[in-house]
Amino acid sequence: MQSSYPPRRASAAQMRRALGVYLTRQSLAASVVRDLVLAAEEALSNAIIHAGGVGGAICVAASVSDGEAAVEVRDGGCGFDFQPSEADSVPDLLDPRGRGLFLMQRIMDEVTVSCDSRGTTVRMVRRVT
Repeated sequence: MQSSYPPRRASAAQMRRALGVYLTRQSLAASVVRDLVLAAEEALSNAIIHAGGVGGAICVAASVSDGEAAVEVRDGGCGFDFQPSEADSVPDLLDPRGRGLFLMQRIMDEVTVSCDSRGTTVRMVRRVT
């Protein structure tokens, strides 16, 4: 599955529906679908806020194969320095931001961020059986 969304908050609802339908059709457990959709929504929200529409549409791609479900969110932004959080760390509870990557890392088996001349890609993987 691959879809593109304009960098607007309203895109999140469209993405949730499309991704949820795709993942459900792949016969994944409902809890896995919920976690993947939540993580993708966090990544999409970050792209909307931080990329600010640079490079146009935000692309969301998903695949299920070989015992894993993967979702990638790519924007045209210049990226950021991603540092995986420690297992026992928590974000600043008084800061209204800074929980998206923390949440993604807690509910996914893998989260990677890569940047190149086309923009930033957040890849999230959940192992499935």
